[in-house]
Amino acid sequence: AETKEELCKELRDRAIIKIAAHLPDLIVYGNISPTRPSMDYFDGVLMFVDISGFTAMTEKFSTAMYMDRGAEQLVEILNYYLSAIVEKVLIYGGDILKFAGDALLALWKVERKQLKNIITVVIKCSQEIHGLFETQESEEGLDVQVKIGLAAGHISMLVFGDETRSYFLVAGQTVDDVRRAQNMAQMNDVILSPNCWQLCDRSMVEIERIPDQRAVKVNFLKPPPTFNFEEFFAKCMTFMNYYPSGDNKNLLRLACMLKSDPEMELSLQKYVMESIWKQIDDKQLLGYLSELRPVTIMFVNLVFKDQNKAEVIASAIQDACLHVTSVLKAFRGQINKVFMFDKGCSFLCVFGFPGEKAPDEVTHALESAVDIFDFCSQVQKIHTVSIGVASGIVFCGIVGHTVRHEYTGWFRTPDLEQSARLGLPES
Repeated sequence: AETKEELCKELRDRAIIKIAAHLPDLIVYGNISPTRPSMDYFDGVLMFVDISGFTAMTEKFSTAMYMDRGAEQLVEILNYYLSAIVEKVLIYGGDILKFAGDALLALWKVERKQLKNIITVVIKCSQEIHGLFETQESEEGLDVQVKIGLAAGHISMLVFGDETRSYFLVAGQTVDDVRRAQNMAQMNDVILSPNCWQLCDRSMVEIERIPDQRAVKVNFLKPPPTFNFEEFFAKCMTFMNYYPSGDNKNLLRLACMLKSDPEMELSLQKYVMESIWKQIDDKQLLGYLSELRPVTIMFVNLVFKDQNKAEVIASAIQDACLHVTSVLKAFRGQINKVFMFDKGCSFLCVFGFPGEKAPDEVTHALESAVDIFDFCSQVQKIHTVSIGVASGIVFCGIVGHTVRHEYTGWFRTPDLEQSARLGLPES
């Protein structure tokens, strides 16, 4: 009987670990207040990595020739590259906040006085990520290159949702900066935001100015001859709360060792789509849940009156989220991601995910759009609402690494995403 009990316990333990793999340490160890919206403020370094070369490949794999295995081959190749990047980020002490198709956002959360040294670590990590792709003979004739933006400073986190679903966002100037830095990057560049350049250890970094910009391009790190990176790095990691050390030093991620905790499991589960945690299974990274499926996507884009006040936008996002959720529930849609863009926030909603296919999906999406538009236009703190809807074939699957991955959808053709995003200001 004891062995059976032990087995059951192990399975329960595993459930929390599997859910944690879908989430950053920021949430897993966040001890987040149950009130919604809830806010947190901290300092840190952000890294935005964008991999190019996948859009062309997504088109290729969704042709008839790959009909049966296209999605699986696609996810295998994407995860081959993504997991190598995730591994570098984790080894260098970073926390993967979000995946968005073929891009990811990572955070090094530290006290302000540690930023200078941590920026050096993150630059080193960025160079190593580029190094992964320099020597790669591209698989499937795929030309994979990476663009990286770095930013540092104050970051706000907001958590919002209802009793069944939770969402989180990082917001503020540093988040805007990292997106801008990445947008300025050419292939194989590392771009530092103006504030990141201000805060870094300039004696360690050789840069190149960018015409008409305060952001700078990193050429290389130039440590003094006596500098020992291993010692420097080990010292830096003592300031990172969840960096695996001691007995756990061979782990990629401390969250792989989470003990069973039903209450914590329940709260973490709310950040993951129900259809995913219900099917969480060891097969998941082996192309399980990977498919090219016809769906309808809806971007709900909100621009706020006072973008820089996190508290103000938090209550507006919470109000909007509750309404979007209730409308989607009636029309069998789901919120897949919420992310910030320059002047506001976007809800990426999907109709037609596994278990939610309905014949009149497009009608449902359009009816939801009208309802959500009317409601959000009345929310005081929201300046403008724009909504884009499009239908087409979307790649859906679990992307990332065994210890850190997410279920995401991304678009076979850039024009599908473009048409759905048309509502976005300035796009």
